[in-house]
Amino acid sequence: MSSVSHDDHSLPPPVLREVDEGIHAYIQPDGSWWINNTGLLVGRRGAVSIDSCATERRTRAYLDAAAQVTDRPIRTLINTHHHGDHTHGNWLFPGATVVAHERTREELLAAGKPNWPGVWQTPGGGEIGWGEIEIEPPFLTYADGVTLWVDDLRCEVRHVGVAAHTTNDSIVWIPERSLLFAGDLLFHGGTPFLVMGSVAGAIRV
Repeated sequence: MSSVSHDDHSLPPPVLREVDEGIHAYIQPDGSWWINNTGLLVGRRGAVSIDSCATERRTRAYLDAAAQVTDRPIRTLINTHHHGDHTHGNWLFPGATVVAHERTREELLAAGKPNWPGVWQTPGGGEIGWGEIEIEPPFLTYADGVTLWVDDLRCEVRHVGVAAHTTNDSIVWIPERSLLFAGDLLFHGGTPFLVMGSVAGAIRV
């Protein structure tokens, strides 16, 4: 089944919204094809990004928005799972340590660059404008989880333990702020995509 795209340029612009002190959610409008939200945690010495975006243009727009709230480099990039809307922009973070579950690395390398004719299409039937994409897999991986610090703020990056949205989903939990970045474990106003995971696992998670 094809997924039809709206013209990106006719959509409202994405918004970088501060949801707590130094913690931002980058919210992209629903374009009906591979739209994800990302997170930005800003510290004194650098920033942490939670996920990148699906295309070169979208990731560059996110980086431009990040530059409006901090002049510090993005030092760490966490991938919540391997899907391209969360990882295709990894290569545009050249100074960042890319962190994810070990299966995220495996699945991202196995998937490679997007090459699915007829899956993603513009309204006129053309292929999507991916831009330049270089596969940049995580090079710091974990089996269960890792603790990340943004200044004195503790961020718990944890694999959820079972197949859910995919086999390699992780969350980023910030206990001091009661704030959770859930990746694609939750879908707002839509049916969760579980083809690469498990319905039972998703309900459990």
